[in-house]
Amino acid sequence: MTCPTYATYLRLDELLSLQQPLTPVEQRDVSDSERLFIVVHQASETLLSQVLVDLRHIDAGQCEPACYAHRSDRATRLIDALEGQLTLLRGTLRREEFLAFRDRFGTASGLQSEQFRELFALTRRLAADGTGPYERLGGAVRRWRRTHLELVGHMLGDAPGSGDTSGAAFLAARLEDTPPRPGTADADAHGADARAHGADAHAHGAVADGAEQPRPQHVRTGRQPSLGEVVVLGGSVAGLLTAHVLARYADRVTILERDRIGDTPAPRPGVPQSRHTHVLLTSGINALGALLPDLVPELTAAGAPRLAVPGDLGVWLGGQWISRRNPSRPILTPSRPLLEHHVRRLVLAHPRVHLRTGAEVTGLLGRPDRVTGVTLRGRGTDRTGPRELRADLVVDATGRSSRTPRWLADLGGTPPAEEVVETGRGYATCVFEADEPPGDLRGFYIVPDAGAPLGAIIMPLEDGRWSVTLSGLRDQAPPNDADGFVEFAHRLPHPAPYKWLSTAEPAGRPVGYRHTANRRRRYDRLDRARTGLLVVGDAACALNPVYGQGLSVAALSALALAETLAGAGRTPSVHTLQRAVLHASRTAWEVATGADSPMPGATGNAARTGPAARVLTRYLDRVRDHVPGDPVVCTANRDVLFLLAPPHTLLTSPRVLRRTLLTPAVPTPRDLPTP
Repeated sequence: MTCPTYATYLRLDELLSLQQPLTPVEQRDVSDSERLFIVVHQASETLLSQVLVDLRHIDAGQCEPACYAHRSDRATRLIDALEGQLTLLRGTLRREEFLAFRDRFGTASGLQSEQFRELFALTRRLAADGTGPYERLGGAVRRWRRTHLELVGHMLGDAPGSGDTSGAAFLAARLEDTPPRPGTADADAHGADARAHGADAHAHGAVADGAEQPRPQHVRTGRQPSLGEVVVLGGSVAGLLTAHVLARYADRVTILERDRIGDTPAPRPGVPQSRHTHVLLTSGINALGALLPDLVPELTAAGAPRLAVPGDLGVWLGGQWISRRNPSRPILTPSRPLLEHHVRRLVLAHPRVHLRTGAEVTGLLGRPDRVTGVTLRGRGTDRTGPRELRADLVVDATGRSSRTPRWLADLGGTPPAEEVVETGRGYATCVFEADEPPGDLRGFYIVPDAGAPLGAIIMPLEDGRWSVTLSGLRDQAPPNDADGFVEFAHRLPHPAPYKWLSTAEPAGRPVGYRHTANRRRRYDRLDRARTGLLVVGDAACALNPVYGQGLSVAALSALALAETLAGAGRTPSVHTLQRAVLHASRTAWEVATGADSPMPGATGNAARTGPAARVLTRYLDRVRDHVPGDPVVCTANRDVLFLLAPPHTLLTSPRVLRRTLLTPAVPTPRDLPTP
């Protein structure tokens, strides 16, 4: 038997002969673009075939628990790669190039793919329990579908689709299994599509009858929830993103903001966090990309740094540097004013979203179980007393200082129960001008823990400066003068951040912050029949800011609302929407309270105590010890911290369990890590 070569093993000659654009070769630019389109879709079908291998094996009942955990995880990661294929196509194929060749393939469409249809049938069966690995699998498929719909909307805009369908609107109807109106061109095309599984999807992706999917911003079908008049209290990131989602289903959305807002990025008095270090985790970037596709490219163009963790950062965890040889997908580190400015501009471009600044809300109207509006006054200028503003839905996005519990009590109701974990941690942030850190690093992250409770986050900003946040527990918070701030860094468990800071120049005074308790208000446990009030953002679930989750949770919560509304044939209850918000923040809550509960002096009714908590803490300590030198454990732990996977995966993954419990931790050098 002849030993195969690389080319013969992969049948490379045959594979590379299959890309045959229909555009004449003389039109070289268009032909090459069409070839790219074909390559990406052929690669997608190949990846999809492997997904089906694993899902068929599971569906046939041939898997033990360890087997189906491994195979479902592999299938989920491959579907994430399929979503990446669509993102790649959007980034590499210009719209005008696509429109130049799209008519050449007639009604050929992803809706005709037998593999896609089988995938949807399998995932519906496997995800029926809604738990464990199948919850992640179903989420990956939904993200893939959503990315497909957004790509079609981007490529076609208002242009017709295949078979003279209306394009993105037709696809949105197909995704909701809503037939077009009889007697229209779309209805005729829909009939042909039903016979041939035809279509409108010029960007190959996942489409299925009855799929739950947010619509593109410009598409509104006849079968959708109706929210009427919506008022959003608070114009920061959580409020803006929520307004953006609700505007698809509302007659009008009015955002009431206390601050006066300028035309350029700047810190605001009503956002005390605006001068501190902010991070957009990978999960937050993904969610924002789904909600506002133009946002991340705009932030990047404005200079927002993109970093891999720990590829570009020196990350100190449990007395060791984490190896930089296992970098993450990028995170973003824009300043809060820059991020908020771009989010606001994109959200206010929607014709049904309106912003009123200098408006201070003073109370709620209605009853505890039926809120009908708010009272408000002009901040600093209104001497006529409060006025009333009626609304079908009031959304509280006013942050940690939310007065809704008191306002509900004023109406005669019961405030929501609160869950709290408090460490008393305080921190301060100062902006510096400096050269990059040594060792090709672009920042530091000194992770605090029970044994070494001082922490540091040093990240680049869009203007070439550096945002430095130092933190400590009760009576150990950093001072608010520049010299004392730098000297505080000398107490960190590794000298590298202090050595770098001692050569930097402060660009202003440090700004302190002390409100770091984890606080979750259980509005989801109030009367299920209540109407008119939805609470989002930090007003519902406030997390210790030192873990950098807040912005990403705001984006994930807005995305959860979008998916809930898109999957509803009628207006969902406020209770359903509130539960979606709670579920979107659950992983972040578990991560933050799990990290804070073992801290010295931690208090609160949600602090994890008792024998079970101590056993779990000992196991997680072993996980932490393996993170620096073990790429498998590092990736699993990072997926949890970046809100890409639930914390229980650290307990259910056979590979993580085996490496954590049965193999010794591999120590890393104390010197600064190299790439």
